[in-house]
Amino acid sequence: MMEKDSIPADPREQEAPSPAEQVTALFGEVRSLAAAEMDYAKARLSYSGGVLRKAGLLALLSLLALSGAATALILGLLLILASYFGPIIATLVVVITFAIATWALGIAARNTSRNLKFEEDENDA
Repeated sequence: MMEKDSIPADPREQEAPSPAEQVTALFGEVRSLAAAEMDYAKARLSYSGGVLRKAGLLALLSLLALSGAATALILGLLLILASYFGPIIATLVVVITFAIATWALGIAARNTSRNLKFEEDENDA
């Protein structure tokens, strides 16, 4: 028990912890740091998952809206062309036009996807 008027011991006069105690303390700190990093990674993953789900839902809704707009465009073109050429010719023109556009866009997508190739470096083997 320390007396009221006594001066506390100088910290430099206290014994330094042994190497075994220092290593044990270091392992404890490393474990704590690793646990904190794991908790941080879990929190980031949870947050990212929520953002990704919301973005996916919004993307799906935008695709639905786009398909509605495309349907309205096709029906509008059919109505306009039907008044000039009749319903059968108008249907053929719209179907053939969109089939050609689909084919051209598919070819462009295939050619673009070929750019994803990565040259393998022979020195890495």
